[in-house]
Amino acid sequence: MREFTLRVPASTSNLGSGFDALGLAIDLPLTVKFEAGIDGRHLRAWGEGAAIIEQEQDNLLLQAFDRACREMGCESPPLRIEMNNPIPLKRGLGSSGAAIVAGLVGANLLCGKKLSQQQLLDLANEMEGHPENASASLLGGLTVNGVENGVVKLQRFLPPENWVAAAFIPDLEIATHEARRVLPERLPRREAVNNVQRVAVLVAAFAKRDASLLKFGVQDWLHQPYRKALIPGFEAILAAAYEAGALAAFLSGSGSTLLAICSKRNAKKISRAMTQAGAQNQLAGRAAVLKFARNGAQVLR
Repeated sequence: MREFTLRVPASTSNLGSGFDALGLAIDLPLTVKFEAGIDGRHLRAWGEGAAIIEQEQDNLLLQAFDRACREMGCESPPLRIEMNNPIPLKRGLGSSGAAIVAGLVGANLLCGKKLSQQQLLDLANEMEGHPENASASLLGGLTVNGVENGVVKLQRFLPPENWVAAAFIPDLEIATHEARRVLPERLPRREAVNNVQRVAVLVAAFAKRDASLLKFGVQDWLHQPYRKALIPGFEAILAAAYEAGALAAFLSGSGSTLLAICSKRNAKKISRAMTQAGAQNQLAGRAAVLKFARNGAQVLR
């Protein structure tokens, strides 16, 4: 394949209790057109953060592309890449994971599909430092992830089609490395046990499609109590989501997006309530209703 277009979904991660373990694909797709066999390397971008994305030396997609080529022993070919990105940067919606997946998959297709799905997952984890966003973007659905000696251990579930995401996407940017700096090195045993219980129940909620377990399952002691200080009105925004009918509400990734799982019928009401609560706490942003993506990275023909 010398010319093709990839569609790669965004993702939310952690889902409250599942820190660095759970990823859920969101139907907010990064679209990338690859064209090989031309002179030089050219990159053009549209959409969210286009000016930043076009800085080639910092572009994660190109870094992932070159990393995959090295892994396959394939020389990086002359290339034209056109990216249309609807995923807000530094908002906890997996923009980095989607870009890494696009680069790895694009290189794999251009170099003859020498990398297996497992190898793609392991390379993505190596690049990002955690597996859950990239695995959700690569495979779609909910991914349950662990890592042993650099190898990603994974299982995947499809969420019910009537569950959607009501989101409040603040204008506030939070880089993942900044959000990790506020986390403690150690937790009391009771808090650790609480998180283990919740994430186990949360996975069961998706496996059994049992909405009644979601609110309990997303409760978290590991990262949200510390990261909420970075987001004005955090508690009020989550409370507004539940009052409007959310099944579960949590910080998306490391933030700043706050996301609620809900039914389709009240999704707009919930996203508006969250956005209004943010505005009341001097946090500007926008409401969004997003579907969960059942498919991962795909070639558009």
